[in-house]
Amino acid sequence: MPVGDRFQPELEEHEDPTTGARVMRLTSADAHSHHIYFTASSYTKDGHIVFGSERTGSPQLFLMQMPGGRIVQLTDEEGIRPQLSCVHPLSDIAYFTTDRLVKQVDLHTFETEVLYEAPEGFRLTLPSITADGSRIAIAYSRVCTFSTETGRIYATMAEHYYHHPTSCVVTIETDGSGHRVIWGEHNWISHVCISPVDRDCVVFCHEGGSWVKQRMWVVDASKLHQEAQPLMPQRPGEVAYHEYFTRDGQIGVQLKAQRDGGMEFYHCFMRPDGTWLRQYRLPGMASGHIQSNSDNSLRIADRAHRTPDDDAGEQMMGLYRFDGGWDRVNWLCERGGDFSLQIGHGHPIFSPDDRWVLFTSNRTGVCQVYTVEIE
Repeated sequence: MPVGDRFQPELEEHEDPTTGARVMRLTSADAHSHHIYFTASSYTKDGHIVFGSERTGSPQLFLMQMPGGRIVQLTDEEGIRPQLSCVHPLSDIAYFTTDRLVKQVDLHTFETEVLYEAPEGFRLTLPSITADGSRIAIAYSRVCTFSTETGRIYATMAEHYYHHPTSCVVTIETDGSGHRVIWGEHNWISHVCISPVDRDCVVFCHEGGSWVKQRMWVVDASKLHQEAQPLMPQRPGEVAYHEYFTRDGQIGVQLKAQRDGGMEFYHCFMRPDGTWLRQYRLPGMASGHIQSNSDNSLRIADRAHRTPDDDAGEQMMGLYRFDGGWDRVNWLCERGGDFSLQIGHGHPIFSPDDRWVLFTSNRTGVCQVYTVEIE
């Protein structure tokens, strides 16, 4: 179907049976729909929502005009990976990726333009954009072939890690004035995040799950030949994951640690120079993917284990609040579904006004986009 095509609203509201929260299912097509990855906001400057959907036969980007819910098709191209996109915070432009291209699309005219092309033989990871929209940070990594591919999520992670593929971190100016490679090495680099308050501060990870000995790294894009520095040095028995920037420029990360014969789980926050490290212990198991509201007084996660034996929390969205050295959780609403598909992960984010939480679930058998109100 051509770009600019419009679909009728698919909004369906219900009250969560467990918590009473107001939940809105935003999409209901028979094909998968999902919002952008949780390290980037899916919201435009006017509060509309950019999301991915396969409703036209292949993954494409769409715009949901809020509050009415009318859907507009933004792209009609092959090879788009809608989850690996970002939205300009101040202009009506969205950026999306194929294996090697970063492209931009105008949300009104639907015109597209190539902003960056990675070298042949490499594949781009997810993009991250500054709060003023002036710069995107992204990485590319050499394409590998695997013997452990089964079709199941994360099946090739260990083999990919052991390949140690050549990877580079790139900053791209969104005004079209150019790009620069700011770091590279023979490790699988992913999860690039650029600071919302310092356009030269880029955090990335060595990907590979629990095989990685030091996950988080930071590099200063303003300095030539700058060495990337380890961020939150990991000790034996520790695994860090799901790093992100808060809106004021802190770095949040989840940590699980083997301590005193058992496993403990934490939410940690620090400055990009590694100082001001605060660890808040969780009352139960890991919280899934987390993101903070505007002042980090609340965190949202797609798991909500209130105690170590709270198995029901696996299916719940949770709101976390600091309580001394703890990050306590209350159930917000049911997430449902499972984590069998990358695009079906909850990956929750707050709306710009902190009133709603956007998330994805495959609870109906097909991935759909939901939002839940925060009282």
